[in-house]
Formats: sequence, structure tokens, C-alpha cells
Amino acid sequence: MSNQRQLHHLFPVGVQISEIPGAEQLNESLLGDMRKVRDSVENARPDSWSCNLYTTIQSNHDLFQYPSVKKLREHMMTEATAFAEAYGLDHRGFPLRLRDCWVNMYDRGDGQEIHNHANSVVSGIYYVATPEGSGQLLFHSPMADCMYDPPKRATNPMNVPASGLAPKAGTMILFRSWLRHSVMPSTGEGTRVSIAFNFGM
Repeated sequence: MSNQRQLHHLFPVGVQISEIPGAEQLNESLLGDMRKVRDSVENARPDSWSCNLYTTIQSNHDLFQYPSVKKLREHMMTEATAFAEAYGLDHRGFPLRLRDCWVNMYDRGDGQEIHNHANSVVSGIYYVATPEGSGQLLFHSPMADCMYDPPKRATNPMNVPASGLAPKAGTMILFRSWLRHSVMPSTGEGTRVSIAFNFGM
């Protein structure tokens, strides 16, 4: 007689991947505007970052002055609402609020260390340009640093310390803001361009 055995997955971590309609035309406009930003706004990379990339994260420059980013904002809200609904968040009683938005540009050799987005609920990334060799987005398991990591015979979703996603222009990634993530260094010659954002409630 065999034992009765059940395996339960108690705490799944959701990551939403969306293909944005009309992305090709939108990205053409965004890329032109983001080049203007890089030409006119100094790099606002925080001193605490060990990585090397161009970012406006600590700049007062308002990206929403550009019509292309205003259009992207509509998609941010649509996708964040769908993500909040999937997570069962009370976004009707406590509406989602777009807290901030910034551009990141990665040239050859540029990446970003492991981090999360403090004081936010939902975070996202939209890919404007992803030339060949663009660095992967890595999501790091919340359990990875909690205890001794035992030897493994095989890798599966319950023991993998990190999971990578290849960036694709026109794709929007949504995740809970506490989920740690990083960007692998770019190996190609082109510039990887993304727009990141945070929602509160």
C-alpha cells in the first residue's frame, strides 16, 4: 500500500509579460524622444549603484512631457490594473497611482546589480530597443539568500536561485516591487533602451 502524498506550491510569485499592441510605431517615437533626453539630461545614476549605465532615475526631468511617453502611460495603467487584478489587490478601493517613471540605457558592457523597488507595490519595465546582445533580465528567488543552498541533482522551479527573461522590444514586464531583479551586461554594440516605472496604492 502506497503512502498518500501531495505536494503544494504555497507562495507562487507572479510575473506578467505583455505584448503591447502597436509597439513598432510607439517604439519609433519613444526612441526618438529618449535620444533627445540623453542628449539634454545629465546621467542621474545614483552614487550607490555599482553598475554603469545611463538613467534618469534621480533626475527631475518629466518624461510625460513627451507625447510618446503619455501614450505609453495608458498601457502602463492597463497592464498594471490587470496585474493587480490577478494578484487580488483591491485596486478599486485603493486605486493604483503611478509614482515615478525613468529611462535606462545600456551600452556594451553595461548591466545592473541586484535590487528591488522600495516603497512601491507594482513595478514594471517596457522595452523600447533590444538590439542583439542585450542583457537578460534576471529575477532572483526570495528564498535564495535565506538559508544554506544544498546540492541539487536537477534544477526545477522550486530550487532555481534566479530565472532569466530575454528582453524583447514591445514587451512590458510587471512584477511585485519587492521581487529582486538585475540586468546582465550587454554584449552587443547597440543600446538597450527600457522605461521603468512604479505604482503605489
